[in-house]
Amino acid sequence: MTEPQSIITQVSASQDPVPVMHEQSEDFLDDDSLIHLNIQENHYFITRDQLMSLPESLLLCLFPSGVFMDRTGEVITNLTSQDEVYIGNFPADCFEYIMDTYVRAQEDLVNYPVDTVFDRGQSSHKEQSRFFSFAAPAPSTASSEAEILHEKPTIIVLREDLDYYCVPQPALVFPADASEELKNDLLNELMVQVKLAAGSYLSSERSVFQGLRSSNRLKRPAKGQTKGKLGPAEQHLMDMLCSSGFHDTSTWGNRAQEPGKTVISSLSLCRLANETTQAFRDRVDEAKHKYEQELKARASMEPLTPSNSHLHLSPTPSQQNEPKRKSRLSAIADNVRSRSASRNRSASTQREPHSPTLYELVPKPNINAKLLLFWKKPARKCWWGEEDVDLDVELRCNYDSASQQLTLHASGVPSHVTIPVKLHIRRVWTLELSVVGVE
Repeated sequence: MTEPQSIITQVSASQDPVPVMHEQSEDFLDDDSLIHLNIQENHYFITRDQLMSLPESLLLCLFPSGVFMDRTGEVITNLTSQDEVYIGNFPADCFEYIMDTYVRAQEDLVNYPVDTVFDRGQSSHKEQSRFFSFAAPAPSTASSEAEILHEKPTIIVLREDLDYYCVPQPALVFPADASEELKNDLLNELMVQVKLAAGSYLSSERSVFQGLRSSNRLKRPAKGQTKGKLGPAEQHLMDMLCSSGFHDTSTWGNRAQEPGKTVISSLSLCRLANETTQAFRDRVDEAKHKYEQELKARASMEPLTPSNSHLHLSPTPSQQNEPKRKSRLSAIADNVRSRSASRNRSASTQREPHSPTLYELVPKPNINAKLLLFWKKPARKCWWGEEDVDLDVELRCNYDSASQQLTLHASGVPSHVTIPVKLHIRRVWTLELSVVGVE
């Protein structure tokens, strides 16, 4: 059994990119449905439907100008599979992270439809969607927006764009005979080294909520406390995300610094913890297994009851206690009532135990309905923060911590020094909800 190919295929620049899953139908391999992407010399084929099904916040990252452009920067007006769409300022590993997340969600939608897998008794609509399209036609019976979050794979798209500004704390002391050229070289060397070191330091901080905790709006810690208190808006945002799939210790799925810039971009794609996830299906299977074991244990402990227990004789009342005369209609009515009660008693002894419903086995996920405010409506939050850090840099200077001065080496050979630096950080968060299978 051959292993299925990946939804996206990466080939080296020396090879011609080929469409993936070439065993698909002819309409899928139509030239007009395929797009050739060149992301930093990594080549991919993707369908037009699949690309356009990504949320707006991600499409703007891939195509900031809103158009397809070739390697020379010219706009591609009539796009075909023969054209090469060039994307030079977006990391290829981030693109693969996006595609892997959405492909996994699409597979859950197709292979594990909630109404079919859990038999919730609702009128389900068999969704016919092309394998590579993340968006399927809407069901004929429109579900409420709140129920959609229980029925469809849902992804929380959280992106952070971070700009940082470095202010070295030591003073740079020049020799008396230093030329202007030397002074400019040393200043430039200092700032380059500090910016590189600061970028490495900030890139290594992968905690999602570290940025919220370093906001300038953070309330200072009270006496005896080590951490400050988040503001009401920041705390509300964090609570909403943590109740929807994030955790206090969550890390960014992808974090990278743009080459030659003091800009760090981070992305986290978090699956909403609803009925479409593998974790929920595992809990249901475990609950079913536990329920079946309890039924077997109960059956082995209860004594067997004879099937003809309803045929036991009962004493016949004395003729003296009956009325002397009874109308024919009254006698027929009494007979019918007696037989109906007998049938009900017999059915009650043979009826099987009631099978528990889905939410009797596993509690229904408690989904924050406020997430719907971000469905197809990206929201942004911007704030400033600052940090005092010690950075290791390589300079042609000596550092005196007492006087906080940098003086030029007599030999002029670069060496490693650790200097204090104040970082001013501007963060912009973009939050969007993406529901797979709903256009």
